[in-house]
Amino acid sequence: MKKPSTNNKIKIGYQELTLGIQQSNFQNEIDSYGEFDHRKNSIVITDNLSDLDYSCTLIHEIIHAIAYYYGLTQSGQPLDSDSKEEIVVNNIANGLTAAFRDNPFLLKELTQRLHNVR
Repeated sequence: MKKPSTNNKIKIGYQELTLGIQQSNFQNEIDSYGEFDHRKNSIVITDNLSDLDYSCTLIHEIIHAIAYYYGLTQSGQPLDSDSKEEIVVNNIANGLTAAFRDNPFLLKELTQRLHNVR
C-alpha cells in the first residue's frame, strides 16, 4: 500500500486511521474507488483518480469512519443497513465535495477557525 502525497494518518474520534493508496484492479463497474476498514483502522484510496474523484472518495470514506466510530451504523441507528449508509454517505460526500470545490475559501476559513479552538 502506497502512502498519499502528504500525511498518512487521520484521527477520527478515538482512532487513528492509516491512509493509503493502492493500485486499482477494477473487475467490474461496482468496484469502489476507496474503502474504510474498521478492523484495520485504515482508509485506502485507488490510485490514478482525478483530484476531484480522490477528494470526493477521501471525504466519502471519512464519513463512513465517522458513522462507524460514532455508532450510527449500530442496530436500530439511522444507518444500520449497508444500503442506508451508502446512500447517506454518498450524498453527503458529494455535497461537501461540491461545496468545497465551488467555494474555495471555505476550507481555509474552517481551518483558520478550528486552529483557534484548542
